[in-house]
Amino acid sequence: MPRRIREIQSSFLGQKIPNFASTPNEIRRAVERGAIQRGALLIKVIVSLNFDELLDTVKRLSENYDKEDFYERYQELGIDQKALSLLDNIDPPIPYSYYFSNPLYLTKNPELIMYYRNVAMLSKKVMNGIGLNTAAYEERGVTPTDGLALELSKYFNGIISKLILISGITPNRHLEMALTNIGDSLGGISRNEVGRAATAQVINYIAKHLHKLGYLESITYILKDSLEDEVDQEPDDSILVKLYTVTPETDIDSFLRQVEDRRVKYQELILKNGYKLLLDRQLSWRDSESKVYKIGPDLHTISSESDMFWAGEIKGGADPAGSDEHWKTATQALNRIIDAAEATNRPLPRLSFFATILVERVATEVQQWINDGKLSSVYNLTQISENNEELQKFLGDMTNFLGYKY
Repeated sequence: MPRRIREIQSSFLGQKIPNFASTPNEIRRAVERGAIQRGALLIKVIVSLNFDELLDTVKRLSENYDKEDFYERYQELGIDQKALSLLDNIDPPIPYSYYFSNPLYLTKNPELIMYYRNVAMLSKKVMNGIGLNTAAYEERGVTPTDGLALELSKYFNGIISKLILISGITPNRHLEMALTNIGDSLGGISRNEVGRAATAQVINYIAKHLHKLGYLESITYILKDSLEDEVDQEPDDSILVKLYTVTPETDIDSFLRQVEDRRVKYQELILKNGYKLLLDRQLSWRDSESKVYKIGPDLHTISSESDMFWAGEIKGGADPAGSDEHWKTATQALNRIIDAAEATNRPLPRLSFFATILVERVATEVQQWINDGKLSSVYNLTQISENNEELQKFLGDMTNFLGYKY
């Protein structure tokens, strides 16, 4: 529905829909872009894991494996005999190697540890937590000892036996189990990547604008690079933080494009007036009785005059059904800032909210926050990306939030 028609209709209902509310077409375009971004991300990781090659290896094993050896050693290998019977009773029978590991498989093809681990619905993270770290074998092809190969096989096989006895069996159930577990592992990465990309886009706009005005002094950032290395991994605290000093001759477009291709996570923008734009920094404020209030907005600015001049929350998700939850999460973070400022007798920073989409219901609530004086501004990231007038308004606001008149 066009925005003008919505405004006319809303006037008959006695309420005005805020201009920053997403139209149905804007939501569709945002969802389309989000689906493409998320899909490309997940496919890239699946390809990087060489899963097709693993399946080819398992298929080759299934064409020439010792069925009697499995039956004779089922207890030693941690397999429930009833599970083997299920595989036999399917027409045609399903090869045992599709589901059950053999220590010999893992010593000859260490990368198969990833396959059987996923069929067993286990993550690398949890394997590390139980003292059976498989990263070296899965990622670098290190050959496990015979003893470890047996221990891993027994552990995987015991879980897989129970799973197929509970859920039943089909010719492709092993693929369903493995891909479900991989998808679950990638879910968190996908959500984090959506947020990272939205923040990077906001900083891209700001950095280009400040450089054009001659206000930008430096950019601090880290590069995350490989997506597949993040699957089931703990955060890497050793990632190198880099400082890039900006000059009038800097090709800012080229620099931003290069770092964003490597999944940049911006840390700080320093301006020539002494202001800093900080990202994902936690602050601790104390009241007169030394009670600590911890706050951690997505973005905030500091200056020589104030420890927080402005703060903003960014929600990059493009799911209309999640718009309420995104706003709820943002208000929790913003309310912590409001409460902490009041309790510690500090000036209330100006506050902003960014979202890829704002359904009408949420937009109305956001407008009420503005009317109540709790929120200074709101930015629809889809409108900013599609409408130069909205982009310029946003950049003008940010210039002011960073201590310059615009």
